[in-house]
Order: sequence, then structure tokens, then C-alpha cells
Amino acid sequence: MKFDINVASLMGQRDISLSSSPFAPGKAILKRASFPKGVIPSHLSGYLIKAGECAGRMGTVVYKGKLVPGPAKCVAEKHGR
Repeated sequence: MKFDINVASLMGQRDISLSSSPFAPGKAILKRASFPKGVIPSHLSGYLIKAGECAGRMGTVVYKGKLVPGPAKCVAEKHGR
């Protein structure tokens, strides 16, 4: 899909990120900007992983019939996913 956009106006907005990728040469990638460092949106606070919560979990394990990383299984069990 092609459409005309004023790139200067996009670069001035803090909530939009404009970048490129070596996997898509000549194309611009437009996406929502990340959250500011240290800020956790209220809808994601329930998924916050505390420091050391799943430390030492390594390798790949089976969780609900799927191969997943060990830390992912730990987080899923603690957060009920």
C-alpha cells in the first residue's frame, strides 16, 4: 500500500517511530513508539516480571503441549497464563 506522507511531520511526533530495516531496503517502517523508560502502562502491570523471579531457568521445556523457553514457562505459571 502506498500513500503520501509528510516525513517531517512524522519525525516531530513523539508517539510514532519511523525507522528502516536491512531486511526491507528502501522501505520505511512506521510504528507506535515504545513506552518511556521506567513507565509501565496500567493494563500491563499484572504481567510485570520482578527481578530474580524466574532466575536460573534455562533451556527449553514443554508447557501445555508446546516447546517454550524455561523462563517463559515460569512466568506463565506465576501469572496464570
